[in-house]
Amino acid sequence: MDIMKEAGMASYQYDRLPDHPANEVIEYSTNRCEVIAKMNTALRFLFAIWLTVIACSALAQGQDEDDLSLVYGDEDFVSIATGVRQPLSRAPAIASVITAEDIKAMGATDLDQVLETVPGLHVSVSATAYNPIYVIRGIYSEYNPQVLMLINGAPITSSFQGDRGNIWGGMPINDIARIEVIRGPGSAIYGADAFAGVINIVTKKKEDKEGTEIGVRAGTFDTQDAWILHGGRWGGFDAAFSLEVHTTDGHSEIIAQDAQTLFDTGSGTTASLAPGPVNLQRDTVDARLDLSRQRWRLRLSYQGRNNVGTGAGVAQALDPAGEGQSERILADLIYHNPNLGQDWDFTTTLSYMNYNQQTELVLFPPGANFGTEFPDGVIGNPGVYERHYRFAISAFNTGFDKHRIRLGTGINYDDLYKVEENRNFTLTTGVPQPI
Repeated sequence: MDIMKEAGMASYQYDRLPDHPANEVIEYSTNRCEVIAKMNTALRFLFAIWLTVIACSALAQGQDEDDLSLVYGDEDFVSIATGVRQPLSRAPAIASVITAEDIKAMGATDLDQVLETVPGLHVSVSATAYNPIYVIRGIYSEYNPQVLMLINGAPITSSFQGDRGNIWGGMPINDIARIEVIRGPGSAIYGADAFAGVINIVTKKKEDKEGTEIGVRAGTFDTQDAWILHGGRWGGFDAAFSLEVHTTDGHSEIIAQDAQTLFDTGSGTTASLAPGPVNLQRDTVDARLDLSRQRWRLRLSYQGRNNVGTGAGVAQALDPAGEGQSERILADLIYHNPNLGQDWDFTTTLSYMNYNQQTELVLFPPGANFGTEFPDGVIGNPGVYERHYRFAISAFNTGFDKHRIRLGTGINYDDLYKVEENRNFTLTTGVPQPI
């Protein structure tokens, strides 16, 4: 016992087992002491690590906004995720934002070239006029109604097939301030048309284009562009105006075989125009006017598409003579009061869209034979005319610490007021027959 006290191990005297010499007890107790000392060292080390983690977490929390600003950029705010503007990092959706500076840096000349850079969004094309197909999470079909496209928050969906219209013809980017993309379902806010994703194109306001900008560009395949942008004060209003003109013959991709090639094989004819180039020429005009004063804003726009080629052919048979035209007229009147009563942000929107498209198509070339020969080809010229009216009211209450309440109501009235067609065939068991 005295030896153990001298060793400082009096508290372990009960460790000596009966009939064991004292020196064995000392040796055993000394080993226990070394183990405990090592355990205490390990605990102190773990405690130091824990304090470091706590300190770093506190520092990170204090620098949260600065870090997010470095990662996402100061201007990366998105409004389409919840209907209210908020930092991209806090949006409850998988979202991307492309600014005008990003577009300029990448050297894109068309909307589809910009969207192709968004992770998780692939831009493909349909055989019909090479209209874009936006594929998000692998969901798509030929007319691509699964992805909703908005211009300044207003849908541009055609009622006829639920897409952006058959005569799309691309969209220039000089007047685009930002593009917001939700890569995933947006139906909670926008309805069934948004179950794969949402693309919102925000055009430039006066603040985005002070003064006047004029530009021209030329490229291969007889491609030519010209544009003028202006922003300033006009009659007491903040005004922004843009005019963009584009023309191209389109690239001359060669199609080795088409649908008519297959029919020629079965009927012994030689009507197919393949091998031959696709038909991708187009002439486009985009004009926009943005007027704002105090809490009111009026936006007017016109998108004209002429001489739009049929790509690889509407029936997947080459059609070098086929073409389409379309017009899209948009008007939005917006009243926004961010201080309507205590903690209330109020917005009301009245929107109008007029869309029409006409086509002149040769579905199968002259000489096509489906039991009876078509000396002039199989011809079909459909046309669609529609109007859309929308009215919406929404209000946000921001009087809560960590919550925001949104109330809203609205009505859409879509009028497919005219559909026309002239053709020289009828379908009998799915096979064209002359009328």
